[in-house]
Amino acid sequence: MPQGDLFIQEFLISNMSGKYRIIIPLLLIVIAVFFAFCKRDEKPPAQLVKQSFDKELVQLQAIVDQKLFPAVQKFDLAKSKTAFLDARNQYKRVEYYIEYFFPSTAVMINGAPVDEIELGENLVENPTGFQVMEGLIYGDEPAKNADELLNEVKKMQLNLKRVARFNAQYTITDAQLFDAIRLEIFRITGLGITGFDTPDALQSVPEAATALSGVSTVLAAYGDSEALTTSRRAADYLNKNHDFNRFDRLLFITDYIDSLGLQIGELRKKLGITTAASGSALNDDAVSLFQNKAFNVNRFVGNSSEFISKEKVTLGEALFNDVILSNSGNRSCASCHNTSKAFTDGLTKAAAISGNKSLQRNTPTLAYAGLQRAFFYDLKAGSLEDQALDVVHHKQEMDGSLDQASQRINLTKRYKALFDKAYNDSTGKANPWRIQHALASYIRSLAPFNSRFDRYMRGDKTQLTNEEKRGFNLFMGKAKCGSCHFAPVFNGTAPPLFNKSEAEVLGVPSSADTSALNIDADLGRYSLYNYPQYKHAFKTSTVRNITKTAPYMHNGVYKTLDEVLDFYNRGGGAGMGIAVDNQTLSSDKLNLTKPEIKAVIAFLGALEDQ
Repeated sequence: MPQGDLFIQEFLISNMSGKYRIIIPLLLIVIAVFFAFCKRDEKPPAQLVKQSFDKELVQLQAIVDQKLFPAVQKFDLAKSKTAFLDARNQYKRVEYYIEYFFPSTAVMINGAPVDEIELGENLVENPTGFQVMEGLIYGDEPAKNADELLNEVKKMQLNLKRVARFNAQYTITDAQLFDAIRLEIFRITGLGITGFDTPDALQSVPEAATALSGVSTVLAAYGDSEALTTSRRAADYLNKNHDFNRFDRLLFITDYIDSLGLQIGELRKKLGITTAASGSALNDDAVSLFQNKAFNVNRFVGNSSEFISKEKVTLGEALFNDVILSNSGNRSCASCHNTSKAFTDGLTKAAAISGNKSLQRNTPTLAYAGLQRAFFYDLKAGSLEDQALDVVHHKQEMDGSLDQASQRINLTKRYKALFDKAYNDSTGKANPWRIQHALASYIRSLAPFNSRFDRYMRGDKTQLTNEEKRGFNLFMGKAKCGSCHFAPVFNGTAPPLFNKSEAEVLGVPSSADTSALNIDADLGRYSLYNYPQYKHAFKTSTVRNITKTAPYMHNGVYKTLDEVLDFYNRGGGAGMGIAVDNQTLSSDKLNLTKPEIKAVIAFLGALEDQ
C-alpha cells in the first residue's frame, strides 16, 4: 500500500474507538484489493482492439442480415442502395483489420470485380463482394440483376461468418496492429481516395473518412497521442470536403495523411514496439508512399540470391550497353532502350535486328520496371531475369545466346574484374544466369523517384505549378487515371502490398483515325493463355517519364498525350463504338474539359525524372 494510504489509515484508527478500529482497516484492505484486482484485469491494447473489431463485425453482419438482405430480397432499389452504402461504410471501419489478418477473405468481401485466373491450376474464380454488388445495383438495368445480387448478399453473409470464426482463433500483436494501420493509410492514399472500389457510387472520400475511424480506434487503444489527433482531423477534413471531383487529394496527402503516417511511426518507436515483417514491398519502417527509398526493391525478386548490389548494377549497366550479348555484334539492349528517351526508342514499333522489319509491339520503358511483378506487354515473363533471357535469345531482337555470350565475356579482362566484384568469385567467370541477373539488377536500379513531383511530395512546395497540382487532383479523381495507374509508381502494381501487376483491356484501336475504328488485331495475353478475359489485355505501364516515351499504347497508335487523353475521355474503345465485350476500362465518358486535359498532361510532365 502506498505511504500516503498508510498515513490516512493511521490517522483514522487513532481517531476511532471500539469496533471502528477493526472495521476501518478491514475496509481499507478491501478497497486496496479491489483496485489491485482492477489493475490486474486491465486488458492490453491489442486485446482491446480485437474486442472492438468483434463488435464492429457484429454490426456489419447485422446491417447485411437485417437491412441489405431483405431490401434485395424484395428488390426495393432505393432501400438496397441505402443498405448497401451503410454496409460498405461499416466495412470500411474494419477494413484495416480484415485486409491484414484475412487477406484471402478480404478479396471475397471487397475485391476488384474481375475474374481471378490461376494459370497453374487452370482455375477461373469469379469475383464477389461489395464491388460486384455496386456494379449490379448501380448498373443500367438493376432489375435484371436481382437474382445475382441476392446471391452476392448470401455469399457476403457466409464470408463475414468465416471472418468471425477465424478471428476467434487469432492472437494479435502490437507490431501487427501498427503494421495494419500503416498499410491502411497507404491503401487510403493509393486506392481509397481514387474511387478504385467505388467507381459508380463515388463514395470514396466519405468512405476514406470511415476507414480512418478504424485507424483512430487502434490509436486510441494506445492512449492519447498526436497521431490520434491527426487521424481525427484527417477524417474531419474528408467529411467536410466529400465531393469526389472537387476533393483536393494533393493537399490531403501532404498535409494530413503523410503527417499521420509519420506520427504513427514515431508513436510505435516511443512505445518500444518493433516493426512487423510486412507482406508489403515497402520497407517495414516506411511511413509514406512518397518518401525517399520507401520501396525495398529486393521484395520484387524471388529469393536472396537475386538481391541487388552496387557491384551487380555496375556489371549490369556495362552488359546492357555492350553489343557482346548479340551474336552479330551489332545490337545491345541500349539499341532499343535509349536513356535519353526514358529507355524507349521513339518508334511506333521496335525495329527488328535485320532488314526493315518491325517487331509486333511498341518498346516499353524500362524505368521503374523493377517495381512490377510481370514483364512484357503480355506479362509473359515472371521476372526480369526471364525477360533478359527472352530478349537475348529472340531472333528478331538480339539473336544471341547466353552460353555463347558467356564464352566471349570470359575472354575479356574487364569483365573478369566486374564479375569477380559482383559475385565475390575470384574466377570472375560469366555464365548465363549471372548475365541475366546482372542485367536485371541494373534495370531494378532505374527507379530514382527524383522528379519535381517527388520533390514536392517531400516538402519542396515550389516544385509544382497550380496547373500541375490541379492535374494531379484530376488524375487521381475525376479522370480516374489513378485507379489503374497506382501511386506512387503510377503503374499497374497496386498498393499497399504491390504484390500483383495488372493487365487491362482498353479496346485500343488499330488506327488513330476516329472515323474508321477497329480494334487492334494484337490479342495480347490471349495469345499465350486461351481465356476470353485475356483478349486484347495488356500490361498497365508506368506513366512516369511519359513525356519522353511517345508514341503510346502497345501498338504505338497515338503520337501525342492529347490523343491518349481523348481516347480515355471517350471511354476507351467501347466508348468510341468498338465492340469490346470484355473491356475492363469503364466505357463511360469522363467529360473532361480541354483545360482539364491540359492540366492532366501538365502533371504528367512533372513526373519526368531530373
